[in-house]
Amino acid sequence: MTSFKDLGLSDEMLTALESKGFTAPTPIQALTIPMLLTGAVDIVGQAQTGTGKTAAFGLPVIEAADEQARHIQSLILTPTRELAIQVAEEINSLKGRKRIRVLPVYGGQAIHMQFKALKRGVDIVVGTPGRIMDHLKRGTMHIDNLDFFILDEADEMCNMGFVDDVREILASANDDRRTLLFSATMQREVMRIAKEFMGDYEVVTVKPEKSDAPLTRQIFHEMADSDRFEALCRVIDAQSDFYGLVFTRTRADADLVASRLTQRGYPSEPIHGDLNQNQREKILNSFRKRKATILVATDVAARGIDVPDLTHVVNFAIPQDPQTFVHRTGRTGRAGKEGVAITLIAPNEFRRLMYISKSSGIEIKKEKLPRIQDVIYSKKTRVVAELEAIMETEGHNSYLDMARELLAERDPAEVIAALLKNSFGNELIESSYREIDAVGPGAPGGAPRGRVDLVCALGRSHGMNPKAFVEFVSEAAHIKPWAIQHVRIKGNKTTFTVPGHEADKVMNKVNSRDGSPLISKGEFKKKPPYGRKYHKSGGPMQGKRPYKKKYPPKKD
Repeated sequence: MTSFKDLGLSDEMLTALESKGFTAPTPIQALTIPMLLTGAVDIVGQAQTGTGKTAAFGLPVIEAADEQARHIQSLILTPTRELAIQVAEEINSLKGRKRIRVLPVYGGQAIHMQFKALKRGVDIVVGTPGRIMDHLKRGTMHIDNLDFFILDEADEMCNMGFVDDVREILASANDDRRTLLFSATMQREVMRIAKEFMGDYEVVTVKPEKSDAPLTRQIFHEMADSDRFEALCRVIDAQSDFYGLVFTRTRADADLVASRLTQRGYPSEPIHGDLNQNQREKILNSFRKRKATILVATDVAARGIDVPDLTHVVNFAIPQDPQTFVHRTGRTGRAGKEGVAITLIAPNEFRRLMYISKSSGIEIKKEKLPRIQDVIYSKKTRVVAELEAIMETEGHNSYLDMARELLAERDPAEVIAALLKNSFGNELIESSYREIDAVGPGAPGGAPRGRVDLVCALGRSHGMNPKAFVEFVSEAAHIKPWAIQHVRIKGNKTTFTVPGHEADKVMNKVNSRDGSPLISKGEFKKKPPYGRKYHKSGGPMQGKRPYKKKYPPKKD
């Protein structure tokens, strides 16, 4: 296995890495660092968030920095202020004893403080495009003598509309700089920037290994839309150590969900674009220190937030596209630690989730929501663990005399039960929880609210494919095509699901076309009662859409 020493780093840098607990380089670091230390070529690096990209470019930048220089030697552009702060902190932690100055520059921060720092002299600037542009126009920052120009999260900068600003900043820099571009995805706009402003460049790509995929377990829960918040609480309650992000679609939703969670006693905070920088930094600091264990965020506000050790990411609202889904769920299951990504959907969102799953290459499994009994068990386990921790630390000694008096006069079990009732109220009583109506095949109460499994005695051998099958059932039963889901075409049959209230209608309408039991609930056991190779005309089936079947003419 490659070590940091093999990459050509100095002894001082190796000491700084050892003090941080870094033992071996990540793949992007192993590929990039030697090229930056020894070569002169520009680099386009592709790797997912959380793979060590900051150290991949940060370590060579630190090594190349001259302590005696009196100008900006490296400029690092990031799409968000949170990421600018994070990158600046990371470089400061890696520089060891080297006397170089690193300055984060972003909007929302007092600009006169940035003026003073730039005037005193800065070696490495980490900033957002808007504020860097502001300084360039004011003449308070000069980037005409750079050694490195680095674009971090270039795809996010393109998505957020910073392309023109990036171009203008690049045009202001000296031509003999080295340009490094790092991105999770290689969008057309990203490569256009590379071709326009970079010289001879090499592309370094690190794809996630297959063995890394299971680190984030992907599941989804299906419920009525009115039960979505209750389902979120159920998910949180069932975990002993929930520490994660909850994604909503809008700022108003983030505020509302965080407020409702707080009212129920969950330590949560919202974060979105309406908050000023001081509020955002205060909330993030509270979250990192685990004073708040739930951060309710919008996609824009969450960009650049990289908090280690997240146990869960919950999509309270399903994302609009596969790329956003990957960015959201990739925030847990890092650094060899397992994480869980949970998506909450209503039945009418199932098809969009399956599209996202297929487009992103991520397998998402459906699971039932945690039962009330599971929640109670989880909470009781936490209570016992907390009590044992208090007894081990002897933090209860001042209450011993009072406890002995109570136990001398009353039944010990009744005393403990009363204390639990006083501390937890109805939290550990099953009857205090509202049932979430079942959604899915076999849901109780007349016509199921969810979906029903059906089997049709038509398959691939009858000329079927998914599109033709959906068209056939939709036209025969007079239901919308999108209501027909989970279509699996097999040799002589097809399994699929329809909304519970449509199941009987589908069976009656399709089966009444020729009286044959084409569709039934559950697994289909019988063979079709007609010749499978014959079309409406009595000849071999040529088309994709089946019609009413006729037996071949009998011979005299």
